[in-house]
Amino acid sequence: MDANEVLRRYANGERNFREADWRGISLTNANLSGIDLSGAHLSNADLSDSDLSNANLNWAGLKGSNFNRANLRGAKMPDGRKHNDFLESANYFFS
Repeated sequence: MDANEVLRRYANGERNFREADWRGISLTNANLSGIDLSGAHLSNADLSDSDLSNANLNWAGLKGSNFNRANLRGAKMPDGRKHNDFLESANYFFS
């Protein structure tokens, strides 16, 4: 799945991207608020400057993912905790 397909499907109302394979995808500046990425493969993905507020990232593989300046307010992180802020810089190394 490439970035254009993701954005098209999201714009059409789809929010369930569980277990999606987004390894290496570039979705900078994307509005993905409320998306369900539980169990997704996001290693080396670039989600910098994106809105991932209230996203579900439980069990997602984030090794090497770039979330610089991403809005993760209310997002469920892989460790089950909720994130409550914007990130000035982040590089996740969860497997």
